[in-house]
Amino acid sequence: MVPMTAPAARTGRDTPEATMHDAPSLPAEALGRYQTLQAGLDLLDQGLSIFDGDLRLVAWNTAYVRLLDFPEDMAYLGAPFESFIRYNAKRGEYGPGDPEALVAERVEAARGFESHEIERTRPDGRVLRIRGMPLPGHGFVTLYSDVTAQRAAERTILEQNAELESRVAARTGELLREQKRSQELIARAQKLEALGQLTGGLAHDFNNILTVVIGNLAALARVRGDDPLVPEFVQPALDASRRGADLVKGLLSFARRQPLKAVNLDVCALLESTAKLVRRSLPESLSLDILDILGTRAPVRAWIDAGLLEQALLNLLLNARDAARPGGRIQIGATQAVLDAPAAQALHVAPGPYAHVQVRDDGAGMDAHTLAHIFEPFFTTKQAGRGSGLGMAMVYGFIKQSGGAIEVRSAPGQGTTVSLWLPAGVPEEAQAAAPAPAPAPSEAVPSAERGLALLVDDDDEVRRVVRRDLLALGYSVLEAGNGAEALSLLARTDGIVLLLSDVSMPGGVDGREVARAAREGRRAHAVVLMSGYAPGDLRVPGVPLLAKPFTRAQLDKAIEASKR
Repeated sequence: MVPMTAPAARTGRDTPEATMHDAPSLPAEALGRYQTLQAGLDLLDQGLSIFDGDLRLVAWNTAYVRLLDFPEDMAYLGAPFESFIRYNAKRGEYGPGDPEALVAERVEAARGFESHEIERTRPDGRVLRIRGMPLPGHGFVTLYSDVTAQRAAERTILEQNAELESRVAARTGELLREQKRSQELIARAQKLEALGQLTGGLAHDFNNILTVVIGNLAALARVRGDDPLVPEFVQPALDASRRGADLVKGLLSFARRQPLKAVNLDVCALLESTAKLVRRSLPESLSLDILDILGTRAPVRAWIDAGLLEQALLNLLLNARDAARPGGRIQIGATQAVLDAPAAQALHVAPGPYAHVQVRDDGAGMDAHTLAHIFEPFFTTKQAGRGSGLGMAMVYGFIKQSGGAIEVRSAPGQGTTVSLWLPAGVPEEAQAAAPAPAPAPSEAVPSAERGLALLVDDDDEVRRVVRRDLLALGYSVLEAGNGAEALSLLARTDGIVLLLSDVSMPGGVDGREVARAAREGRRAHAVVLMSGYAPGDLRVPGVPLLAKPFTRAQLDKAIEASKR
C-alpha cells in the first residue's frame, strides 16, 4: 500500500474517482497502480481494514463496510479506529454494558498490536471470523470472513451426526437385545434338546423294566385269578405299573419320540369341542371365551395329530384355570398366519403359513425364572400332588415334533399368553368325520399251533415275558440276544413264521436291519418290531411297531396286521 500523506476530498459518484476510496493526489503512474490495487481488493468477498500505528484507517475494501454494516461515510482515509468501535457498542454488537467502557476496553486492546482471531455473531445472525495481525511499525491489518453458511453447514452435519449416532445407538441396543434373546432361546433349545435325549434314553430303559413288571404281574393275575390275594396285592401293583407306563409316554412325548397321526384338521372346531369339555371343570366365576380373531368364523386348518392337539389344549386350559383369579377370564382363538424369515428364525421354524392358536388368561402370571424352566420335565409350580410337571413338557415335545413352535409370554400379575404355531393344513370345504376308534380287543385266546417264532431282544427279562406271551399265542420260540445272532439264525433256520425284534440293540445291527433281511429274503411270513422308544423315525415301511410295554392282545393284533 502506498503511504498516504493527506486525505483527498471525496468526489461525487458521477466521476471516475468515485469508484475508489478517497484516492490521494499521486503521480499518474502511482495513481494507476493504486486504483488497480483498490479495484482488486473491492472484488474480494473477504473484508479488509488496515489501521496505522495511531489507529487511523489507511486502507479498506467495500466488503469491510458491507460485512460489518457500517454507513459508507464512516470509512474514509484517516477515520479513527475508535469511531467504528463506538458505533458497534451503541448498537449492541458487544452485548450489554456501558458503551464507553466497552469502547475503552477494545481500543486499549488494539493498542497492544497483538495477533488475534475470534468469531462474533452479529445481531442479524451473521457469523464473522475476525483475524488481526500486526504490521511492524505500521499498525495492523484485519481480515473479516463471513462464515455463516459454513457454520450452519457444520451445525447441520453435527445435528445429522448426532441423530445418526442416536439411531445407531438405538438400533445397536435393539440388535443387542435381539441377540441376547436369540442366545437365550438357543441356549434354552439346546438345554431342552439335551434333556430330550436324556429323557428318551431313560424312557426306553423304563419301558423295558415296565414290560417285565407288567408282563409278570399280568401273568400272575391270570394264573392265580381265584386267589383273594390277587386283588389285594397284585392288581394295585399292576395298576401302578400301568400308570408308570403312561408317565413314560409323557417323557417320550417331551423327547419327541412318539408316533404321530397327522390329519388335515379344522382347528376352530377342535377349540370349540375342547372348550365344552373344559367348561364343566371351571368355577362359575371364571369365564372361557372363544375368540373369533378374523371376525369371519373361517376354518383354520392345521396338519396335526388331532388327539394329541386336544390333549395339549386341555393341558393349557387347565393350567390357565389354575392360574386364574376369581372373576377372571380365559380366552382361546385361532387364525391363519404367515411367519416371515425373522419371525420364523426367532421361533426356530421354517418361514411360511401356519395355524396360530392362542390361549390367554388374566391370572397371576409367571416370573422370568419360571418362564426359563417351564418346558423342563417335572418342573412345576403347583402344590405337591397336583401335577407331575410333565404337562408343558409334553406340549412342547408334541408341538416341536409336529414341526411347529410354542411361545409363552407372561409377567407377574399380567397373565399369560401361550401361542402355538402349527403347520398349516390344506383348505377344504368340509372335513370328513374321523372314524370312531375301534374297540379295544379282548385278551387273545391261544390258537392252534402257529409255528416257529424268532424273538430278538438284548434284555433277558424282556425276552422271558414276551416268550411267555408268544407261547400262549401258540408259537414255539427261538431266541436271539442281538441283531447279529438273529441274522445268523435267519440264515440257518427254515420254517420261521414270525420275527419279533426289538429296534435298538447293541452290537451294530439293529432290529430294522434284521426286519429288512427277514422280509427281503422271505425268511419269515410275519415281521413285527417293538421298541421302548416307539418313535416314528424307527419304523420300517409295512412293519408294525409295538410300543413297550404292550399287552398280549396288542401283540396278537400286530402279528395279524403284519400278515396283511
